Amino acid sequence: MASRITQLEGDSAAASSTAHRKKLEKERDTLIKQRPELQAFDEKLHHYADQRIRLDLDDGVKVNYGKFGDLLAEVKAVCGSREED
Repeated sequence: MASRITQLEGDSAAASSTAHRKKLEKERDTLIKQRPELQAFDEKLHHYADQRIRLDLDDGVKVNYGKFGDLLAEVKAVCGSREED
């Protein structure tokens, strides 16, 4: 991602039109905003990967999905709230 940001910065400086330059700058800004979120996700992913969580297909989706905490999207939609348990 860092190399793509650097590439966009170079391409933006060399852009022949203002519209193309703005498009490249917009893409660069989007990547810059996404980088901290992706780094945080990567850290969480490494944490769960280091735990070597074992999944049992017989347990079902709710149980297995719940083992990953907030790593996966929509955990509450799949697992329900804690009060339901």
